[in-house]
Amino acid sequence: MLKFALFLALFTTVAAWNRQNHFGNPCYLCSCFTVYTDRDVAVPLRPYAMAIDGYDTTEDRCLATCQRDKRCRAAVYGMVGGRSVFTCEFYERFNTKSAPVYTTYVNMYMKRSSECPLPISHLSSIEMIPADNSSLKRRAKIEKLIGRKNPFLG
Repeated sequence: MLKFALFLALFTTVAAWNRQNHFGNPCYLCSCFTVYTDRDVAVPLRPYAMAIDGYDTTEDRCLATCQRDKRCRAAVYGMVGGRSVFTCEFYERFNTKSAPVYTTYVNMYMKRSSECPLPISHLSSIEMIPADNSSLKRRAKIEKLIGRKNPFLG
């Protein structure tokens, strides 16, 4: 019985090791994108599509979906909190002079002009929906908090 329990524990560990998840796995497709860590798109720009369920997305699945989509020029993936927890948004246009705004736990990925040499067939696409105003509301709230003075600094 003990041997069976050890075998089962080892089998589940190996199966979980290769599973796509939010934490622990390094970014596979990051070399195909220009990565801005802790950055988000500025408020006036609206994504054209976003993940239907942000919690079921991973960084690599978000980037693979962007790589397959011809309209996608940039993707935003990160931990945003609230009910969604994670977000994956696609942008077809952006202003590089004002677009990267400091935001913690959110990364912005701009598609490189060269073709990505990495195979993406093993990464499934994310089910996307047309973007609603939740992205704009989230970013406006963060930009408002960034502009606020810190009361502890005097």
